[in-house]
Amino acid sequence: MNNDNYRKAIDAALTPEYNSMLISPEEPHTFSPKFEKRMNKLIKRRKKPYYKMINTAGKRVAVIIGFFVIISFSTIMSVEALREAFKNFFISIFEKFSIVRSSDESSSPESIEAVYTITSGLDKYTISFQEQDEISNNMVYEDEDGHTIDFCQYVKSAYDTMINTENTVIEYIDINGKEAMIYRDNHNYHIIIWDIGDYIITINSNIGKDELISIAKSVQKVE
Repeated sequence: MNNDNYRKAIDAALTPEYNSMLISPEEPHTFSPKFEKRMNKLIKRRKKPYYKMINTAGKRVAVIIGFFVIISFSTIMSVEALREAFKNFFISIFEKFSIVRSSDESSSPESIEAVYTITSGLDKYTISFQEQDEISNNMVYEDEDGHTIDFCQYVKSAYDTMINTENTVIEYIDINGKEAMIYRDNHNYHIIIWDIGDYIITINSNIGKDELISIAKSVQKVE
């Protein structure tokens, strides 16, 4: 028997037995909701305008090094002050930064069921980025003078953010009866964060503080 016929004979004899040993799944694998949310966040990050700045390991290392060089010249904010400012959120505190997550997920929606948006103060702005998925709703506005307003609506279970723990002055403000937090980062952007009820709203901008607060107060449910 030549080699070709030998291989055919072996294949005919063993393939049926091998196939009978394989387990055919009755249902396709289903990933956990937490895994799906994390993957959605990674996909969304890739679509952000600044993704090309951090899309390689070398670039990410450079960004991280730059971040720590900047904050190394700041004075340390006390842990107690940070915990007080973010009393409605879980906080993971590290030496130079903190990760903030919502502490209220029990009865909140697991997906974007109602859409919120800024409803005034955007006459001179155009939309430079827009995306909505199951866990977030993001709109970025820009004007001709280089001002940017980045609005995000998150489901509470998907919300987390990193803030500079050093040289950070956090204030309480009122946004339509809801307690909000506002602080300024190392790039002179003001960030407002508040729990609007079922969702977390954040607005980041390099416009003036008072103007940003006025815009934040215009955020309403539109659908």
